[in-house]
Amino acid sequence: MDPSAGVVRVGDTVRRPAGRSTHAVRGLLLHLERVGFDEAPRFLGTDEQGRDVLTFVEGNVPLPPYPSWALSDAALQDLGHLVRRFHEATATFDAASVTGWSDEWADPHGGPVVCHNDLFPENVVFRDGHVVALIDFAEAGPGRPFWDLAIAAQEWAPLHAPGARLHHPDHLDGVRRTALLARAYGVDPDRAEEFVDVVAEERVQQLGNVRRLVAAADEPWTTFWHESDGEDRAAADDLWLREQRSALIEAIQGSE
Repeated sequence: MDPSAGVVRVGDTVRRPAGRSTHAVRGLLLHLERVGFDEAPRFLGTDEQGRDVLTFVEGNVPLPPYPSWALSDAALQDLGHLVRRFHEATATFDAASVTGWSDEWADPHGGPVVCHNDLFPENVVFRDGHVVALIDFAEAGPGRPFWDLAIAAQEWAPLHAPGARLHHPDHLDGVRRTALLARAYGVDPDRAEEFVDVVAEERVQQLGNVRRLVAAADEPWTTFWHESDGEDRAAADDLWLREQRSALIEAIQGSE
């Protein structure tokens, strides 16, 4: 996922080259503006080079290794609230009215909302230690709300095994923080097991995509995967998640 390639800032705007999902993302951003969702860039049109012109969202985005201000419990709760508002705003969008949604990382089942599908910290804007906006919707597509939440949990809690984490400190309690994110989003405790199942489902899809890219010698995926011991990390994460399944469900249900 390197949707930032070719993206540049020009004054108070961002210029993004057209891609496969350009038409769909334009429709989504225009809808978000119509319904008053202010925590996303505005689509302003195209420039003389055919690039999309978007408003620049002021603030800071955390880059790996992620700083402590981006990994606080308060930031995680902010994120849960913001993702919920985003999903509520997209629930009234007729996703079938536009074409070209990106599907590589999207929920294969589709769903009633539009998911961001790339909720890595690098795509979340902070001001004064608080989450204020989402950016980079190139991977967005229709999906189940839990699909987006699963991506966020994996990349923010994180749902990676201590000792195998690249960008997060080992002391972060991924189980507790997943429950914190789920509660901030508003996950019904009765649906805790369903959510954990979607976490596992999303992870299988993500790893399958990465392995296909590596097998095709796609860069920078191939170099990153090999240099970071990707298969060893994936095995450690898979084992840890299986061991933590019951704890995750119980934490989301509120019985930590």
